[in-house]
Order: sequence, then structure tokens, then C-alpha cells
Amino acid sequence: PGELRRRDRAVTATDFQELALATPGAQVGRAECLTLFHPPTKSSPRAGVVSVAVWPKEDPKHPNAPLPSRDLLRDVCSWLDKRRLVTTELYVIPPVYRKVAVSVGLQVKPGYGAGAVRQWVELVLRQYLAPLPPYGPSGTGWPLGRRVHGPELEAAALQVEGVEFLEGLNVAGLNAETGEWVPGTVNLNAWEVPELAEISVVQPALAATLTVM
Repeated sequence: PGELRRRDRAVTATDFQELALATPGAQVGRAECLTLFHPPTKSSPRAGVVSVAVWPKEDPKHPNAPLPSRDLLRDVCSWLDKRRLVTTELYVIPPVYRKVAVSVGLQVKPGYGAGAVRQWVELVLRQYLAPLPPYGPSGTGWPLGRRVHGPELEAAALQVEGVEFLEGLNVAGLNAETGEWVPGTVNLNAWEVPELAEISVVQPALAATLTVM
């Protein structure tokens, strides 16, 4: 249906996204179209500009923040360029990440291995914040511009079997200018997704016991 609708032409945001994913020979794992977004200036909306952010299907060097190669960007750009309107100013760009850190304190239900439950919670949070399908809140990767909010992550962590309750979940975002972690909800720009740079999952009571011993 999509091919019949667009007739191999990129006009709407959906057209650009679907065509980018269908680039022949390219291993595109995700594509997002940002209309009116001008990457060089990140300025106010500019008429006639279409930017397409592209993720590779995998990036072993940067598993938490996959980045496309120059060849991948060039292939997608060439494919889309032949199908855009003459009046469209096209940019094919890598994703922009904002580093975030998460720390979790939890209590494990009796009869469950504390180590295994902590590992599962960490895995669930890593997948929940991941940029590539089939992960993310809806299975399509973390949405562009969606804030990283502690209570939302708490709800994800509580779904892990064996978690009795959380004693706290803290989120912080890295200030790129100062290099300092800023605690609290991380508000992202419309062209950003989070990169989970640090995560810590502990059982406070157990940690206190080990310290005393």
C-alpha cells in the first residue's frame, strides 16, 4: 500500500521514513523524518527542509548508541535524493544522543536470587531505553525528543518478576558543556534520543550487610 500511495516519490514524512528503510543493500535499522529541521544550525523551523535520521541495524562498537557509517548515510541520501521533490532541501544525518545515567535500589522477593533479579532489571531498563527496534517503550526504539522520566522507568523495573518493591530510582543527564551530571528528569530536544551511559542496580539492605561484615 505504501508503494502504491507514494509511487516511488518522497513527499510526506512517512514516505521519507519508509523509503529510507527500504534503501537497497543498506542495513538500516531505524529511520525518523524531521520535517523543517535544519541540522547545521538546529534553528527554528525552515520551510522546505527535510532531515532523515538513520540508525544502523547494529553497531558492535557502540551497542548503546549505534551510529551509521559514512557509506550508509551516503547510500540512503543517494536513494532519497532521486525521489524527493526538487524544492526539498534534504539532509540524511546520524542520530544525536544525550547521555543519561540511572541508579536503582530494590528489594527482592523471598525465594528469588538477588543477583539474577538485579541483572534482569538492568537488562529491562537497557532495552527500554534502547534506540533500535524491537526495544523501547513501544517496540520501535526510544522516540525522538521523549523525556527520560524516573517514574516511567520505575514502572518498567517493577514488571520484572522477583522485584518486591523499589527503594528508589534516580535519573541524571550529562551536561555536555560542564561535564557534570544533572539529577532529575532529562528533557530531550526534538532531535535527540538517550544513550544509557551508566546504570547501577543494587539491593540496599544487602549492600549495608556486606559493609558491616
